[in-house]
Amino acid sequence: MLSVIPETLNMPRVTFLPYHLSLEVPRGATLLGAADEAAEMVEDEFFVGELCEGRHECGNCCVEIVDGRENLSELTIDERNLVSELGYPATVRPSCTARIYGDVTVRILREPTTPVRLRSP
Repeated sequence: MLSVIPETLNMPRVTFLPYHLSLEVPRGATLLGAADEAAEMVEDEFFVGELCEGRHECGNCCVEIVDGRENLSELTIDERNLVSELGYPATVRPSCTARIYGDVTVRILREPTTPVRLRSP
């Protein structure tokens, strides 16, 4: 007999540093989508986001991959070129195009000038 495992048990967990915000997202979601969802958990905006509407042209949404790089979609040549043009190390990815397939920890590169306050439940 087959047992059915609820989809939520297999959802990847994304952690955003330096804020230590974690959430589960559907497999295949973008890091940008996860960041937008995490932004709903705080009172202040903690993530700049993209200006190019997800075409990986502006670099505003770049994040450092701290752990779980193997759980993201493969880095494209266009992504690699953008990161190189911006002078970021190879550990950085545009969040608008990086898809999540397993647990990952990322560091937001542009920190806010004021501390992030979590929303009250």
